[in-house]
Amino acid sequence: MNEKGYSLVLVMLTVTVFFVIGLTIVSVSIYQAKFTQVRVEDVASLHEAVKSVEETVAELKAKVETLPLSTPTQLDLDLGNAQTGFLSELMKRHSVTIEDITDAKGIARNRNKLFTRVFRISAPYGKKTVSREVIITNAPSFLKYALGSRENVTLNGGAYIDGDIYAGKDIYVTNVANYIYNSTLYSVQTTFPTTSERSILFVEGNRYTCDHGNGAKSCYNLNNNRFEYSLLNYSEHELPPSLLIQKETEDFIDVDFSWTLKDKLLLAAGVEPFSPEYANYIKNSGDPELLFNQLRSNDAFSLIDDVMLFKDFIKNNQNSKSIVLQSAPSYVFENEELNLEDKWLIVDGDLYLGNNSKFKGNIIVFGDLIINGKSGVQLASTIYVTGKTSIYDTNISGLDNEQVVILSKGRLELYRVNDFNNSFSFEKENLQGYFYTESNAVIYAVGSYINIKGGLFARGNSEQTIADGFSEGVTINAYRGVVTSLSEPPNSDPTLTNVSESRFIIRHDKNVLIARGLGLPFSKRLHVIIDELSVK
Repeated sequence: MNEKGYSLVLVMLTVTVFFVIGLTIVSVSIYQAKFTQVRVEDVASLHEAVKSVEETVAELKAKVETLPLSTPTQLDLDLGNAQTGFLSELMKRHSVTIEDITDAKGIARNRNKLFTRVFRISAPYGKKTVSREVIITNAPSFLKYALGSRENVTLNGGAYIDGDIYAGKDIYVTNVANYIYNSTLYSVQTTFPTTSERSILFVEGNRYTCDHGNGAKSCYNLNNNRFEYSLLNYSEHELPPSLLIQKETEDFIDVDFSWTLKDKLLLAAGVEPFSPEYANYIKNSGDPELLFNQLRSNDAFSLIDDVMLFKDFIKNNQNSKSIVLQSAPSYVFENEELNLEDKWLIVDGDLYLGNNSKFKGNIIVFGDLIINGKSGVQLASTIYVTGKTSIYDTNISGLDNEQVVILSKGRLELYRVNDFNNSFSFEKENLQGYFYTESNAVIYAVGSYINIKGGLFARGNSEQTIADGFSEGVTINAYRGVVTSLSEPPNSDPTLTNVSESRFIIRHDKNVLIARGLGLPFSKRLHVIIDELSVK
């Protein structure tokens, strides 16, 4: 009898246990089904939000690219706002919010003179928001890229690039870094260049890669005291897998240096943009130097013959005219802090900016520009240079949350920057600004340590001979790792993958399109620059 009772209890206990397990399984299944349903709905919601934002951006871009370059006021009328017009229609059609944040970006006081507009397009995604910022501008295309050329781009060695790259013709990529020491040419093996995950390489021509292979293949022939490409050792159409490659689908909008310089001279002279007087000057003035002399003879500027008088004039004179420094072959600024405010400085000669210079305001140099000095300079300027630009043995930082943009008609020389500095400050730039040349540019970063926040673009000139033998366009030579001297070639270490030890680092800064305002070069077409998608 007792055995039967125990058996009944055991059976009941077993049934209860299995019942509980069954309930648990059912509960878990129901929870997982609900979680899966929520997750599917969440993904669908995100997809719809992204789709709405992207379709809005696409329509806005298509609209802007059909608009004529008339006046900034007409641009606002063509676009409308959140209440009426084209932008209002987009908001209703795609269930998005379009916020005009142009004034918040600091453009308010020049809105009627600038075509730059900034919009934030957003759509809800649950408790979060999907958004993109777009910039409408008539700035030339080169400012969109971290690095590039209308001609060829050559990347030798272990550079790190965060931002898009543009090669108007061919690109050459190797794992050697070239340099010159005591007039002797060297080529040392290092790593291939590295780009960030968001970087895109736009190549209009062919792609060539050379793997030095521990000396098995030479990427360059140095026998003629020139860096000549050993093209038999280059593979065509192959690049390191880290480089994401696309064809540029948009037209490249070039900068017309001569036209831009005339535009800035008229701006400096106080001639109202888009006025009949402005149009007449542009049409009939010839080259920029002729226009400059014409405006100077018409008493459009304040004329100063001495640097010391210029410093006092800036501090004490309330005259609204821009200033011309004249009557000397060159002018030196060192240990000076100057703010031109809304005036322009026009230098009729060479300009030297040295140690501890702090300069805010736009400059036109009819000559060469030299920036030098271990203590560095701080610049919030757009500088147009009709000659060459040399930057060496110095650091450049911004001023008051602005940076420098340098546009040089002649060569851009960038060398001996932080020589043998091995305190790699990956996140901290030592050159803040955008550097452009109409000519070719060759950068050596083997002994130097160059970290740029902004951009570097050499339009390129196929008619100019490059003394070192490189192709026309822009050439970067970058070692990766510690370098203490160049008297002996650095140790080759092609396995060094730590990008923080790259001796040439460049990060694109889109803020340059907004912060430099009226100083930027302008093209004769509008286009749209799209920022990254954000989910917050």
